[in-house]
Amino acid sequence: MARKNVQEERKIQILKALDTCLQKKSFEKTSIKDIAGVAGVNHGVLHYYFTSKEDILLNYIDYIMDKYQALAEELFATVSPDKLTKAQYIEESLGFVNNRITLDKNLSRIFIEIWEISLYNKKVKAKLQEAYIRWIEEVTFVISHYVDDKSYARNISIAMVAFWEGMAMFSSVFPRETLNIELVIKRFQKKLLEIF
Repeated sequence: MARKNVQEERKIQILKALDTCLQKKSFEKTSIKDIAGVAGVNHGVLHYYFTSKEDILLNYIDYIMDKYQALAEELFATVSPDKLTKAQYIEESLGFVNNRITLDKNLSRIFIEIWEISLYNKKVKAKLQEAYIRWIEEVTFVISHYVDDKSYARNISIAMVAFWEGMAMFSSVFPRETLNIELVIKRFQKKLLEIF
């Protein structure tokens, strides 16, 4: 059992190293040796855990999804729909996404590149689709506390995820003050609250 934990820790160490590398340069320009150097391991060790650079990227997408899901679960462990009004609960949920994901320029920039890779790489595209389905399901779960129609909740969730991703791209391309992205997000959030 301890061996499995060490292996998982090493994989996480490598995925964190890829994240650090992607903060500085593109995935295409990032080498296995770069990732190994940041992870503090011999580049041959990476091949023990991952079959290729692409395999590291595929696992990285899962790593990011797991990371933000864990952060959301921490939030929802302290913020219960039973203790807050509908508006407060949804506001907390939307605030988490807006501040921790959508307006995180580094994360947005990395995922813009992953989107581009997915246009030409079927495995990356499939993994990205999995990630978005997972995100839509999480949002649907939150919304379903206040919307009885599950189909409607899912449709709203799809629209919300698409909006957030569009705003994430805009926040990477434009300076915040150019489009006043934070204000647009707040107004969108206010309109959503009216729907619920």
